[in-house]
Amino acid sequence: MSKKKVLVIAYYFPPMGMGGVQRVSKFVKYLPGFGWQPVVLTVKDVEYLCHDPSLTEEIPKDIQIHASGSFDPLRILFLIKELFGTKDKKTKKGSQLHTQGKSRALSWFLFPDNKIGWLPWALAKGFFLCRRERIDLIFSTSPPPTSHLIGFFLKLFTKLNWIADFRDLWVGYQFEYLPTVLHRWLKHKAQRMILRSADAVVTDNEKKAEQMRNIGRIKRLETIPQGYDPEDLKTSPEKKSDTFKIFYSGTFSPDCNPEPFFSALSDLIKENLILKEKVKVVHIGLSLGLDLDPLLNKYELSEIVERRGYLPHKEALSSLSQADLFLLIISSLKGREMISSGKIFEYMAVRRPILAVVPPKGAAAQIIEQFNAGKVTSPEDIPEIKETLFHFYRKLEKKKITSEIKTDDLKSFERKYLTSRLAKLFEQFSKRDKGRC
Repeated sequence: MSKKKVLVIAYYFPPMGMGGVQRVSKFVKYLPGFGWQPVVLTVKDVEYLCHDPSLTEEIPKDIQIHASGSFDPLRILFLIKELFGTKDKKTKKGSQLHTQGKSRALSWFLFPDNKIGWLPWALAKGFFLCRRERIDLIFSTSPPPTSHLIGFFLKLFTKLNWIADFRDLWVGYQFEYLPTVLHRWLKHKAQRMILRSADAVVTDNEKKAEQMRNIGRIKRLETIPQGYDPEDLKTSPEKKSDTFKIFYSGTFSPDCNPEPFFSALSDLIKENLILKEKVKVVHIGLSLGLDLDPLLNKYELSEIVERRGYLPHKEALSSLSQADLFLLIISSLKGREMISSGKIFEYMAVRRPILAVVPPKGAAAQIIEQFNAGKVTSPEDIPEIKETLFHFYRKLEKKKITSEIKTDDLKSFERKYLTSRLAKLFEQFSKRDKGRC
């Protein structure tokens, strides 16, 4: 029997880089092994912070990837730069500092997000693909929320079942900015409409699932967590030095603010509890909405923090083998307790302990504590961060800094296994035997 087909609606998709593309690209990579052939609907080239062509190479060659036009700001900016020959493919420091003011200004006019200009183009393309490819099921993933609006309207037009994957909620999620009460009311209404209209809803942790249940009347709700791909970790461990190496992989931003950690580390060095020449902090990733230079100068850490910038995904994971300790940072601002970054599972798979400077009752803290993957400290408690960091430093001196994670605990977070769970959900909502669009 031929494979069933699922239309996958994803604005963020390789060759775009960064963490937001990992979940959906791994689903697409492994779904064919479970009887489902993805047909991907994404956006044409946009102005974006970083690209990772190596992620495209992981996608099976027979997967159809269709890109539609868009009127969204990132697409328009790309076209303008192409037109005037000013496109620069390098990620510049200035662009990393983020245009938060512009984003907030656009939120007055673009609803539910600034990708709404993608909707008419993607809707036309999606309807065409449903008919031509005889699609069995629709699957949309957000952010951006616009992708769920596309799924919602395609469900109406085609009568196919539709599953919506929420990596973040629309209302209450970490990057939310709503300029007026009216915007907030409209967004609540739209989110409720999507949650109640989808045949099934998927999210990545129980904190988000709890909030969704409070909205009520969801037909089916599944939690499929973030994970890691063992195939990304097939690298030889690099030789380590006597230096205490602390690695942070990901974006520094107001939501992942390193200042509490920098403050604690600076104090330990000033108090001669950690020797300056014996510690190195390695940052792999970008800084968005946060200028690191003033922070590093303030805490006299410029010589200690090595900034490698954004690296291709497998190269970044290979670098993690140099680490003695991993750093996880999530700010204690409202809504951030629902974040459970995918880097947690990659950290765990590399088998190094994690210093988690995160909300103590949040989703990330629950994972760290459940699997004994490291130590959780509050971003508000500098003395606690100092004590925990010094604890790991002393363990390294005694050659006893090891991960306590059991191999069997990691099996349920492998991307292939997680995709098998998604495929089982797909089977329950397939319309192959009930007629297709």
